Amino acid sequence: MRAMRTHFKSVLQKCLAAGVTAFVLLALSAAIAPLNAQNNNLPQFAQPIDYPMSLSGTFGEIRRSGFHFGVDLRSQWTDEEDYILSIGDGYISRLLVAAGGYGNAVYINHPEGYTSVYAHLDRFSPEIEERIRERQYREESFEVDFHLRPGDFPVEEGEVLGTMGNTGFSFGKHLHFEIRETDGQRPVNPLLFGYDVADRHAPVLREIGLHVLDDKGNVLDRSHYRLRHRGGNRYVVNPSQIEVEGWQFGITLKGHDRMTGTNNRNGIYHIQLFIDDSLYHDITFDQLAYSERPFFRTHVDYAVNVKENKRHHLLYKHEGNQLKLYCDCPTFGIVNAYREQPRNIRITASDFQGNESSVEFDVIRAEPPYEREPRLYTHRFEEGKAKTVHLSSGSIHFPANAFFKNESLYIREHQDECEDCISPVIEIAQDGIPFFRRPTLSFNTYSFPSELRDKVYMGTIDEDGDVRLVPGRWNGRDFEARIRSAGKYALFIDTIPPVIKPVQFRKDMRGLPSMSFEIFDELPASMRNGGISYRAEINGEWALFEFDLKNDLITHHFERPLKPGTHHLKIEVEDAVGNKTVREWEFTR
Repeated sequence: MRAMRTHFKSVLQKCLAAGVTAFVLLALSAAIAPLNAQNNNLPQFAQPIDYPMSLSGTFGEIRRSGFHFGVDLRSQWTDEEDYILSIGDGYISRLLVAAGGYGNAVYINHPEGYTSVYAHLDRFSPEIEERIRERQYREESFEVDFHLRPGDFPVEEGEVLGTMGNTGFSFGKHLHFEIRETDGQRPVNPLLFGYDVADRHAPVLREIGLHVLDDKGNVLDRSHYRLRHRGGNRYVVNPSQIEVEGWQFGITLKGHDRMTGTNNRNGIYHIQLFIDDSLYHDITFDQLAYSERPFFRTHVDYAVNVKENKRHHLLYKHEGNQLKLYCDCPTFGIVNAYREQPRNIRITASDFQGNESSVEFDVIRAEPPYEREPRLYTHRFEEGKAKTVHLSSGSIHFPANAFFKNESLYIREHQDECEDCISPVIEIAQDGIPFFRRPTLSFNTYSFPSELRDKVYMGTIDEDGDVRLVPGRWNGRDFEARIRSAGKYALFIDTIPPVIKPVQFRKDMRGLPSMSFEIFDELPASMRNGGISYRAEINGEWALFEFDLKNDLITHHFERPLKPGTHHLKIEVEDAVGNKTVREWEFTR
């Protein structure tokens, strides 16, 4: 088997080096262990890599901003390239090049009704690269995203698509791999298609949480308890019997999965909650939908996620949660607490291979009265009803269904709290209440010279005082923006132009394969909010510079020959409010 893999890899290397991309190695599939789909209704696909699969990220894994919609495959970390292969016959339906997000990505539609996605590629195969280059030069844009018709770009199983990389918002070489239902583009857990992944380790359980709930499912109080490993795959909590100050409660769980041969902390596949040996809640990560992304905020303990950067699964169903990950359990995971009768809690967590860990403890209702600080709020919002909050310096319009359920918010203004602001600060207190539909925040009170109107932007101020751009616009005399979360907001002026700094450039560029420049803006995080654009020209014609967003780097590869002699380079960079920097150089090829 190893000899066969080595043979095929050497052929692939020669194939890419020669620029041959329509080369298909059907026998490659025979060199990979056969697939046995766990569900007979699912097709069998080949692997997207030609060595054993090892995961650095799992399907449904909870991250700070949402679920992970695929699996991440690790590099083999050898001197050889990690070639990415089509998992089956089909046609390329979409090609993507982006500075962030998925970076370089290929989408293939298969006749079985599924679409495979290969993201963060370092480079494409020559034939795909040629198609992308033609589009980039036609649109005069590094970033392109276009769809292809059936039959326009057919591929076969085992065909080389490119090499594994780290493009886009990726922070280590890997392949982000998805399988979606073509109709609706709904992602399915790729492991359901029978891929063989070595995993002898059970999940690691780190912490549980107890939420005291009122009769409407609002969290009155929360507490966390660290878990200790007690041999085998069993965990314990101290104390083993927890008192809860309320008549009903919900449980949360923080943990991760480990796999053979890797230290990555991956997501857990299956979680069950048993109360007195009865199933109260069941979570299984088999399928998700991109349209369901907002409901991530109802699956996790959102307050702990945004305030403490910790990922807790709610083991009860939030009132506004419409995800289809759960059992149809009658109590939705909410547990009644009794004073004389402890409730036995057992949580099991398992990975896709069936390795299981568990924790067991009791919960009893504490003797009343219960002392809690009252939660302050200024405005109440009813589900399904729009509401505009009018303030002295502006307003916030909350559309109907701005929240997942009825909520209360504390909203206030600060007049003299921000040294660089040109407006008062409007604060929506961060109580961990997620938005479903984004409200519109408008400022009508501000102070600045009229000639700087075009330099105004809205920013959100974090706990360290750093400001991040919130894309907005003027609407008459009001400056408005749609906001994503609670926090402090104000208006600012930006008159500082972006910076262009040579990194790999000299007057004599003969013999060098590329040149690169750092471009960045003084406004923090503006580049990650669509806040910067650039254009480069060589001898007056648009030149392709690839944009590495996470390193603020643009790079031009001398793929198209220039005549020997002196050439003129011009780079123009503009920020979100129109501040512009232009630099020009002469160089020799």
